[in-house]
Amino acid sequence: MTVRHAARLRCPVCGNPDWHQRFDDAGTHGEECTHCGLWVAADVPLDGVERAIRGRLADGTARALGTDPWSMTAEAWRNAAWRFGYVVEQGHASPAQARNHTITLGIITQPSECDAAAALVATLPEFGRRIVLVDAPDAAPWAARFPGVEVHAHPLDGNFAAQRNRVQALAGDGWVLQLDSDERPDPLLRESLGWLVSAAEADGLRSLGLARRNLVDGVASALFPDIQYRLNRANVRFSGAVHERPVVPFAQTSLALVGAIEHRLDSARVRARTLTYAAMSSDGARPEDETRLLRPFDPIADR
Repeated sequence: MTVRHAARLRCPVCGNPDWHQRFDDAGTHGEECTHCGLWVAADVPLDGVERAIRGRLADGTARALGTDPWSMTAEAWRNAAWRFGYVVEQGHASPAQARNHTITLGIITQPSECDAAAALVATLPEFGRRIVLVDAPDAAPWAARFPGVEVHAHPLDGNFAAQRNRVQALAGDGWVLQLDSDERPDPLLRESLGWLVSAAEADGLRSLGLARRNLVDGVASALFPDIQYRLNRANVRFSGAVHERPVVPFAQTSLALVGAIEHRLDSARVRARTLTYAAMSSDGARPEDETRLLRPFDPIADR
């Protein structure tokens, strides 16, 4: 059962407004974030929980005490540590250090959005290898718009997973960050990519879910953190014609919540894509997503 926390606050780790009712191992009633796994005893103020988590990480520890009215698994501690800019090794937390990376940038786009895709590529020079896949039968008309970039073409054919899989295959090896032409990694995410993949490698992970911040008509929407599994090993493949997801064992995935992908779209497109996705898949419409996208972000709760 999914509920709202009694305090009507979003999760202090990931910003998610949805909670499951759950008892901890001692039988204490509480609620668990449906995204990051933070468990909090019923009616405990969440701002105090955030301060406590930050304090433990700053002290170099990644564990709750038996007297704390909240708890996290090792995986949830990793979610929290990365969210606040720390890495955890054998229960010890330390501030993450910026690292260079060799991540491949992959972009899928359509001919009408090639100019936006070219602008996106131009803002991300730190990616040594950049691949653009255009929803078209021939790459030749579009290649000149992307100097120094690998440009390929293949019709979308109503299947986003297949298109992302083509990018994954083109990348060959290493890690791949996939973006759409209306998305941008914010500065914090950009500067964190190197240490994120290094920490993921150390933990044997293959797929990372990034927060996406939707800006509809320039206004932050209630659909946040809108997790998107866009940072993956190149050998990972996706499934699902729409709302595609990586086919990876859960133990090889993690949330990577430091920074966010910024996604800019207008309200007309929000409404149109609900209809488009409904035509592509029987469960593609997701009217609840449209409702949240068209509702302004509320830091207190998703009302």
